[in-house]
Amino acid sequence: MPYEDIGPVLGLALSNKGWLRPEHRVGDPNRYMRHVLYVDPGNQFVITAITWLPGQVSPVHGHHVWCAFGIVEGELTEEQFSESHGKPIYSKTAVYRPGDLAERDLDRKAIHRVSNRSRGTIVSLHLYGVSADRLTTGINRIYSWPLIA
Repeated sequence: MPYEDIGPVLGLALSNKGWLRPEHRVGDPNRYMRHVLYVDPGNQFVITAITWLPGQVSPVHGHHVWCAFGIVEGELTEEQFSESHGKPIYSKTAVYRPGDLAERDLDRKAIHRVSNRSRGTIVSLHLYGVSADRLTTGINRIYSWPLIA
């Protein structure tokens, strides 16, 4: 499946959440929880549902692989950054609601932080251009910069 066409397919999955089972809504109180939904037999991509409990935040990160995501349930906040001379520069904040697609990171240049600032559980659907054996080790590049607003 060419990743350039992922937007319409992801949008269709977000518009019909009948595939979402109760176990996909289960979270981990220590950090967001990833549920593997599908592994491409050709090892080209993985589809996951990520459950975010209230207050959970990802680190500021970019991706080593292409990525696309959208919201199934809840309201997810994404802070976007750019990099200038090795320092992060805040760009904008976007709030996504059920059915919304985030900006796709097909060129692996995006830097962001994702969070649940609501009082409810959020489920987001993520597609990563990575083989299943690299899902937990080969996706993110973490930034530990002090943030500049």
